[in-house]
Amino acid sequence: MNEIPNFEDAVALFRQFLVEAGCPPQILWVFREDIWQRSLSDVVLRFPSKGRNLSLAKKVFEEGRRNGLVEVRAIATVDDKVVATVWFPKFTGEEIQGWNLGMKLSIATPLPTAKSISGVRWLCVRLQPKFRHYQRCALWVGTKAWAAAQSAKGI
Repeated sequence: MNEIPNFEDAVALFRQFLVEAGCPPQILWVFREDIWQRSLSDVVLRFPSKGRNLSLAKKVFEEGRRNGLVEVRAIATVDDKVVATVWFPKFTGEEIQGWNLGMKLSIATPLPTAKSISGVRWLCVRLQPKFRHYQRCALWVGTKAWAAAQSAKGI
């Protein structure tokens, strides 16, 4: 059986994985509401709340760990940080062929440099139809709403 470590140990393994791949070890946790990946090389990032996203990432990781399947994925870089997310298949249609047990560490290829924006500019991004389409279709990045709902259930 493939044992999944606790969140802190998994983050340490992910940092080591990042360094071995030539990436910075600092991690900025994001959810779907925080990013817009317009293409493989074009990512826009709302600079998120570090504390809240960290606690939500931990909750998502622990839920995936309980289910026996979780992925920690580097999506982009910004400044001296790796933009990463935690994900696991929540619904039957999200299952990935060839991966049904354990923890997966991955880095997007290519690993784009995100453009960080905040405030009013992010509001303008959120109003764009293509952004709303991305939010509906990017199922491999969990949402804050889903993570918060799991937290409220005590999961």
